[in-house]
Amino acid sequence: KTERERERKHRERQSERSMEKGMRSIATMKSARGGGSAVSTTPGYRVVLPGFSALVLASSTCPSRARQATTFATRSPPTPSSTPTFAGASLLSGSAWRCPRTTSTSFLSFTTTTTNTTTACLATTSPSSFTTSQQNPKDGVVPIWPVSKLTLDAQLEETFPDHPALPEFAKSAGFAGEEGQVLAVPNPSGAGLAGWLFGTGSGTNPFAFGSLPQKLPVASYRIESGSRAGVDAADEEACIGWGLGSYAFKRYKTSSPAEDEAGPADAGASADEEEVPKLCVDDESRRRECELIVDSVFLGRDLINTPCSDLGPADLARSAERLGKAHGANVKVIKGSELERGFPLVHAVGRAASSGRDPLVVDMVWSASKRADAPLVTIVGKGVCFDTGGLDIKPPSSMLTMKKDMGGAASVLSLASMVMGAKLDVKLRVLLPCVENCVAGNAFRPSDVIHSRSGQTVEIGNTDAEGRLILADCLTLASESEQPDLLLDMATLTGAHRVALGWDLPGVFTDNDELAQEMYSAGLEHHDPVWRLPLWKPYAKMLDSKVADMNNIGSAPWGGAITAALFLQKFTNKCPNWVHIDFNGWTSAKPGFPEGGEPQAVRGIYKLLKAKYGTAA
Repeated sequence: KTERERERKHRERQSERSMEKGMRSIATMKSARGGGSAVSTTPGYRVVLPGFSALVLASSTCPSRARQATTFATRSPPTPSSTPTFAGASLLSGSAWRCPRTTSTSFLSFTTTTTNTTTACLATTSPSSFTTSQQNPKDGVVPIWPVSKLTLDAQLEETFPDHPALPEFAKSAGFAGEEGQVLAVPNPSGAGLAGWLFGTGSGTNPFAFGSLPQKLPVASYRIESGSRAGVDAADEEACIGWGLGSYAFKRYKTSSPAEDEAGPADAGASADEEEVPKLCVDDESRRRECELIVDSVFLGRDLINTPCSDLGPADLARSAERLGKAHGANVKVIKGSELERGFPLVHAVGRAASSGRDPLVVDMVWSASKRADAPLVTIVGKGVCFDTGGLDIKPPSSMLTMKKDMGGAASVLSLASMVMGAKLDVKLRVLLPCVENCVAGNAFRPSDVIHSRSGQTVEIGNTDAEGRLILADCLTLASESEQPDLLLDMATLTGAHRVALGWDLPGVFTDNDELAQEMYSAGLEHHDPVWRLPLWKPYAKMLDSKVADMNNIGSAPWGGAITAALFLQKFTNKCPNWVHIDFNGWTSAKPGFPEGGEPQAVRGIYKLLKAKYGTAA
């Protein structure tokens, strides 16, 4: 069986177990509650739901997948001219649960090339978009009712005010409102399912909906308002969580039909047309914003998850070129003798790589602004496609995830995709030093002294502290001709940062208090947090060298994230708006965030830039 079939069958079994458990509970209710009695819950046998007419468990085949479904008889069959309503929500109608594929709604899919999966749709639902003869614009869209465990009883009663048996059914089936819990709800007034209950737990996780695309059968869904659940259906984060949760990196699964030659940044070129659960969004502008953010995050995830065998410096540069071309940016790739002369630190780190994997620098410039004085935003990303540590080689356990050491470059491209896609009123410059830190006879060595682009000399204390070296030359370039309104660099730079803040909290270094507070506030507001760490100037003396202007590592075994940031600051030409972000670029599995590469902090930064600069007229 293919990987896809196993996943499908697993989701089917989960749905079946949940429904069957509830049906057994209802079937054993005392007849005093409505005069009915249970006969059997075996598929094909008659069961009486108290207060309702006969309920039959039946098998129904969805056009795209076979799955079990439940068919109900109703008190009074709905008239053909109307769609039965239930607690204010439109229900599916018909003989059995089915995938509503007959509608002509114009869905826009989130797609990526290397994941080999078409992800969740965020769709508008204009009445004229449907081919159904019924006039209700929600026809064929399955409601999802978010329920918090803190207000379980009250919410169930509010959701089903006319059908007291359904709250009993939910609780008897074991639904407790725990985060991520789902339950199919039978339709008491029509055939098929009324919808799905979804547990939001305490209601504090805005991305809880990210678990649904992996649990629900293929259909179009709508999140109903649920203020008691701690979530608003209009929340952008709920929509983004759904989209982010649909991601799966399957480029190298042999059961996947994607073409191996597809590049990681071929947005929209996925070869996999498999249908997936879709989320319907009424507001067109919110749909476009969510799509932009999710698509951009997928780009970053794909790049980080792709191994170095398929993502060397030249491949990373091509991904940047494709992105730039899509938005009309001017992209220059600097390599060879020009790189050796102008970026000596970048060249030194990458020169040991094999032929065809030579070091390079990407310089991308873009603007949608009509103003000649548009603010300059320059973002620099560390692009170490793989880091062996060089001659100061890493132990095997530390090398396993080093394909993510270009996470800074991937995150910068993800952020650039958002900025250009939203057409922010800025002049954007993207600088990516791309290298592979290898072991060879011509590798740079501990104790080497290398001249930087700025003219300052650097003694190499450790070849595994290479990221700050390649960033230094690009930070110098960024502030040579004019001071940016914002100079931001992003890098998976130090293990010391992870010791201090863990995997999920990027560290921010800057001397600009106002900018630090803005980034912190934007991160909290948009659930993409960062935490400020100190640029503690007394630690700068740890970088002193007896033979050069500075050493690339600190002399003490502590404060490594701080000394790395202080090293970078020496190459910023005293830019008052410089910000350095040290982050992990990898996440453990949680709703909306599958285990793997993650362009952290970029959603919050994008929202900050959008609020600060607006969009071009």
